[in-house]
Amino acid sequence: MEQILKIQSEQGFSETAKPTEFINSKLIDLIIPGGMGAFDLSKSYVNINMECVNAPNASEPASVVASDTALYNNEIVYNGDLGGGNPSTIVPCSAIVRNADMFSANRGMVESIRRVNTLRQVLWNFENDKAEQHDGLDKIGTFQGRRGLNNRTSSLVQVIGSNVNVAGVSDTSKKAQGLSRDYRIPLSDLFGVGNAMWNSDVFGDTRIHLEIEPNLLSVAQLGGSEFTSTFDPAGQNLPFGKGDDVTLGGGVDFGTTSPITLAITYFNPQLDCPFYVGQAVKCSCTGSVAGGSGDVFSVIQAIEFYGATNSTNPPAGDQKCRVTLRDKIITSNGAGETMTNVRIEALLSATASDQIRINRAEIVLSQMPGVNAPSSIDYRTYSTEETQGNSLASYNKQVIVEPNCQNLIIAHCPSGKTQPSRAWTSYRLAINNEDIAGNRDIDFKKPLHEDRLLRFFQNRGQNVSNLTLNQIGTSETQGANNQIQYYPILETMPLTQSEKMVNLELNSAGAQDVIFYKELVRTI
Repeated sequence: MEQILKIQSEQGFSETAKPTEFINSKLIDLIIPGGMGAFDLSKSYVNINMECVNAPNASEPASVVASDTALYNNEIVYNGDLGGGNPSTIVPCSAIVRNADMFSANRGMVESIRRVNTLRQVLWNFENDKAEQHDGLDKIGTFQGRRGLNNRTSSLVQVIGSNVNVAGVSDTSKKAQGLSRDYRIPLSDLFGVGNAMWNSDVFGDTRIHLEIEPNLLSVAQLGGSEFTSTFDPAGQNLPFGKGDDVTLGGGVDFGTTSPITLAITYFNPQLDCPFYVGQAVKCSCTGSVAGGSGDVFSVIQAIEFYGATNSTNPPAGDQKCRVTLRDKIITSNGAGETMTNVRIEALLSATASDQIRINRAEIVLSQMPGVNAPSSIDYRTYSTEETQGNSLASYNKQVIVEPNCQNLIIAHCPSGKTQPSRAWTSYRLAINNEDIAGNRDIDFKKPLHEDRLLRFFQNRGQNVSNLTLNQIGTSETQGANNQIQYYPILETMPLTQSEKMVNLELNSAGAQDVIFYKELVRTI
């Protein structure tokens, strides 16, 4: 029977810092203990536990209490072109790892792979279709989905969408909570032996050493656009944060005694409504007698769906959400006063002071008692060669490739970045002075290029799930505007008795960082 073994990192691993200001939490050492039988590395992974530490807005309301841990809808994102022209993209959690080493006490160095971050971004986008990238758990970042433009909720918030029972009574103890989250890096994303059954009796204590790049992480604020972004089911075309006009009697506190009724009718509010209980918000309205309220800052105390009470279920009732605040927006001055221009939107944290906290790192091992693991493993790994294109429009580079190299991956990145998004128009490749495409240019995303990509995966014995050559962006756009192209070169290599000489000619607007990943076949 499988047993799960969790082992903390060798370092005391904890740091809180603003994005780009991490100093200490860059090295992780983990031990797979020897003499404990078989471990299924394909089911094993590294956890890095992280959370957002949101800085209070200067206008944060006085009604905030210590148990309000999800006031701000913030997410941790990764930007492989940080400081460049491209937005952040959804990436596998392994993209945070720059370099990875694995060393066996009994057999010596097993693998040493440089620039894992770029390699995994290239392969992950082929290995996972768009649905898997959207819905998978082992990723960093969020995306614009079917909920509507700018309607995103952080994976670091446990959302409570409604806390009102069928009798119309709210339970104020139920509200959203801020979460720390395990960002899981499968060992199979880091190492070729990560798909194997590992015999710890044969290989002994095995050390995994990772260099990570937390300074490529940043905090994204997912709210604040509720009054400028519209939801369009059945042609409603209404802002998420627009409230219905309401007529009140004299002396009624609007927002508390009389809740805000959102103008949009929802069939599935738990999915589509951007607000949640315990969220800090900014509200305003105009009274026909009292005049404008100005901006009022509060916390959502309760949300109720469908009617004055929840006694009716959809599609019955008016299918609207009623939001009750802790603080009033305005008190009506006279009988029959009408409140118009009602709006509500998320309050944003103080961006410049938001921080990320890394709590711990650990390895989670799948131990297989009673299973006889092999004493020898055939696996594939990578040697890496990094070069600089020096902005040459026609970049020529010759590299020496090992005899046991069966595939070659070439990534083109902006200078000093990890995102493989630097454009090229065409390339040519020759192995031992023999052109692989019959002296033809291989143009980006044309049939010949796609044929080369498919040949690569066929040579690997691997299926391709996604050939769009687009990464999913996390910016506030939808559809085609939210796709960031990446530019991979994937080629097969013949196994030879001696080293191979590979010549690359890359045509672009100016070559920058060109990384060669030579896929090798090895045995331990």
